[in-house]
Amino acid sequence: MAFFERTGTKSFDPPTPMRGYLSQLNEWSLGTITWDVLRIGGADHMPTFEAVPILNGERLETFASIGPSKKTAMEEAAARMALSGHC
Repeated sequence: MAFFERTGTKSFDPPTPMRGYLSQLNEWSLGTITWDVLRIGGADHMPTFEAVPILNGERLETFASIGPSKKTAMEEAAARMALSGHC
């Protein structure tokens, strides 16, 4: 089933420094989520990254996020995905 055809039932906890949406999303997906993370610009001392989640081979461009680090971009994309109502 495609991700956007799902009716989500998962309720995610508010993120904490030790357990953000990225960690919770990985638990929910049982480790089946992967990430396409690319450096898309910025100077060497201030890079910019884009993270796109891929779930069961489905590239979820809708949740693509940009950040100053790979982790920040992934966490933002995970938050958008977790709060979408499809998990």
